[in-house]
Amino acid sequence: MAENAAMIKKHRTAVKPPATPPAADLLTDAQAAALLSVEPRTLRLWRHTRGLPHIRLTSKVIRYRRADLDAWLGRHLVQIRAFPA
Repeated sequence: MAENAAMIKKHRTAVKPPATPPAADLLTDAQAAALLSVEPRTLRLWRHTRGLPHIRLTSKVIRYRRADLDAWLGRHLVQIRAFPA
């Protein structure tokens, strides 16, 4: 009986819950819009037309990861070159 209890205790300490992103890493529409200096309706447009990464929690609740937005911006960066004089 004591051996079973020791095995159960050992098993419980070895199992770790899966890693999930903290809620603090998720931005609301208003926060993401402020970060990108656009209106929230622009985010809706970009989600549909430009593939803006987002997480749909419910049919009306959308969240954004800061790292996803940074990566998306990097992919849409336009380099401006100066013309020779």
